[in-house]
Amino acid sequence: MTNDQPALAAGTWSLDGESSHARFTAATLGGLVKTPGHFRKLSGSLSIEPSGARGVLAIDAASIDTGNRMRDRHLRTRDFFGVSKHPELRYELQTLTPLGPDTLRLDGQLTIAGTRTRLPLDAVLHVHSDTQVEISARTDVDRVALGVRGAPGMVPRSVELDVRVTLRRNDG
Repeated sequence: MTNDQPALAAGTWSLDGESSHARFTAATLGGLVKTPGHFRKLSGSLSIEPSGARGVLAIDAASIDTGNRMRDRHLRTRDFFGVSKHPELRYELQTLTPLGPDTLRLDGQLTIAGTRTRLPLDAVLHVHSDTQVEISARTDVDRVALGVRGAPGMVPRSVELDVRVTLRRNDG
């Protein structure tokens, strides 16, 4: 990193599940109703080494919460996430590239319901201290391309994702 970029210190970082979130919004009924939701259980880690960065964000698919238990049960079925066969959604970071003082490019693979798709993300970095950082990203994804195929015509293909992870350095 150059001098104008905050240091994301080398080492091993663990995700703080209590202060992190994975949210989504889907516009249903032809875009008339925006249905928000989130996943309650997240875990993960990030390893920064001179040779590069590697990381994983694991989301418990069964922890989906849209505020409607019937809808959540349906989302857990094979029509959508198929949690009995695919218990987690997983983002595997392959490269992390600084773009500016507080901006990163994350290149990785997202796996949902057995479908693995490349998902590059532009993210914002907030360095709170030498031992705590926050990385956040928002993007729109094609849920069908990601393996979530249920309710054609009812749920749009495009879903907005909002992810913020707080990482704490293990060896700091």
